[in-house]
Amino acid sequence: MGCFNLKSDPLCQKGTGALSDNIENISILNVVGPGAKFSFGESNYGDGKQFGPMSGCQLEAIYLRTGQVQIHQDGKIFELSAPGIALVASRNTLVYHYGPTSVCHVLWCQYISGQLDEAKVAALAPYCGAMSLSPIAASLMKTGSDLAGDIHVELENFTAALGLAVLEELLTRRKMQETIAVTPPQVQNVRRYIEEHLASPITMDVLTEVAGLSPQHLNRLYRSTFDENPLDYLWRLRVRRGAYLLCHTGMRISQIAYQTGFKTPNHFSRLIKDKFDLSPRGLRSQKWRG
Repeated sequence: MGCFNLKSDPLCQKGTGALSDNIENISILNVVGPGAKFSFGESNYGDGKQFGPMSGCQLEAIYLRTGQVQIHQDGKIFELSAPGIALVASRNTLVYHYGPTSVCHVLWCQYISGQLDEAKVAALAPYCGAMSLSPIAASLMKTGSDLAGDIHVELENFTAALGLAVLEELLTRRKMQETIAVTPPQVQNVRRYIEEHLASPITMDVLTEVAGLSPQHLNRLYRSTFDENPLDYLWRLRVRRGAYLLCHTGMRISQIAYQTGFKTPNHFSRLIKDKFDLSPRGLRSQKWRG
């Protein structure tokens, strides 16, 4: 048994219940497959300049540092203004129209290997478009564009990892935005409170006060959204956080238990055992042995 089975842990998936029907189970890795190659670069375009049209399946991210660009993706048009970033996936045609700013400075990350599956690219279309620039995406794009062209071949695996990281970050953020859009605000507030106060005593009374709802109403609303009640989420999050600290720090087990909101180390040990079929010490030992 590995330290974490991310595929089986619902916390590492998009959600369950009603939300799973609204958000498609897709990732960049599923679209590009193993061995994917990416290229990074940066360019300047003047007002009225055009890049494209490109035909066939295309998958890329563009980070606009200055200026504006209008992106035509399979008949869909969206605009990106600096500083901003966009996930782009097209099956037929892709064209960039720059301006009206005199100089548009763009960094790009493009999938460059093999043929893409049209159906999988089409599944990405709802998540494409402009979004706010996160520090992580900006840093990854800058790192990729700073690589000298003559060492791309030598750093092929590194560039591939960067490309996957950039596109997955954008896709994940877009999925999160869609999740928030269909999540009742009372549920959002409760979930955020749990995540921000994990080590504090949290009871149903506390959560009903945060939500402004009765316990019965909160449970029904939360369960209809995530197919679990809020206290189930609280304890799953505590167990996952505790397991992470076991595997990635040298903190004492009792210290981890109290830091993640357990009243006693014994309670922590019992839930770790239920989840991983290993004691906390055994889980840490397995991870540290590789």
